Amino acid sequence: MFTLLKRQKAGAAQGDVAALFEAALAASRNPALYRDYGVPDTFDGRFDALLLHLVPMFRQLAGDEKAAQALYDLVFRRLELALRESGAGDLGVARQVRAMMKAFYGRMVAYGDCQTDTAWREALTRNLYGTVPGIEVPDGMVVYARNLMERKG
Repeated sequence: MFTLLKRQKAGAAQGDVAALFEAALAASRNPALYRDYGVPDTFDGRFDALLLHLVPMFRQLAGDEKAAQALYDLVFRRLELALRESGAGDLGVARQVRAMMKAFYGRMVAYGDCQTDTAWREALTRNLYGTVPGIEVPDGMVVYARNLMERKG
């Protein structure tokens, strides 16, 4: 997943942006996230799992505005399509996409600010596990999230 970032930063083709998204999507669908770490297997849980994998990509693309914008556009086009395929109407889709954009920016800040396991646990409790009352974030999930953000390629 992060090898693609090196190529993208070097000015790779638009196809690499799609490959980045597909890599994040595949990682967010890893059954272990749901089975072993208790991520809710719901639309919200899957959305937050996707964001968890996208945030490090966007942080690494920070110096390449064109690539970051292309990835952002693709992510939200695909999310909009998924909402439409689920039967949401035009007004509902627009409202939900705006909420997803707000959530994306919130995760960028929340995960980007995490410097300690305690901070990770709090951010994951609010976001990834936000729909699970009384959840205690598994230690393995804290390590997993921290490793995603620390990975350099």
